[in-house]
Amino acid sequence: MIITTMIKKRVNELMKFTFPTAKYFMKSLVISTILGLVAFFLAPQLSIENLGAARGFAYGVLTGALIGSLLAATRIIPATASKMESIFVGNLAFRASNNAVRELFEKYGEVHAVRLMTDRVTRKPRGFGFVEMNHRDAMKAIKALQGEEFQGRELKVNIANERKPREEVSTANS
Repeated sequence: MIITTMIKKRVNELMKFTFPTAKYFMKSLVISTILGLVAFFLAPQLSIENLGAARGFAYGVLTGALIGSLLAATRIIPATASKMESIFVGNLAFRASNNAVRELFEKYGEVHAVRLMTDRVTRKPRGFGFVEMNHRDAMKAIKALQGEEFQGRELKVNIANERKPREEVSTANS
């Protein structure tokens, strides 16, 4: 009993099941119709003429509906893919490396990516960056690292805001 509960809990953490939408319902309807037509035309070829064309079509539609609905309903999405968070890490020491930041955040979970920002012209570090982690691990890391000292600097750590579109500077030719 306890083992079953633990397994179900772990499966729910790793995978997210989605229910069919109208789009998937339409896909299953198309699949069932195609399989019905296949059954209708294939029945005489397989010497199944005693079933009759209507019955063969009906069996094909039923089989297609079953297969289509199963395909539509069992869409599995890894939980890590659906809940990624981008974490802003500010006030980084200019000597901080991607590997050092990765090692710091890996204490709280799997790190998917680390990007430290540099100046476009000089290529020197700008003192901030972004770390990609799944939601649960990101929340743990933010809570633990906000205000902590790293390489002699007090970190600013929080969920990254969406990037604002850059305004293009137009130069008027006169």
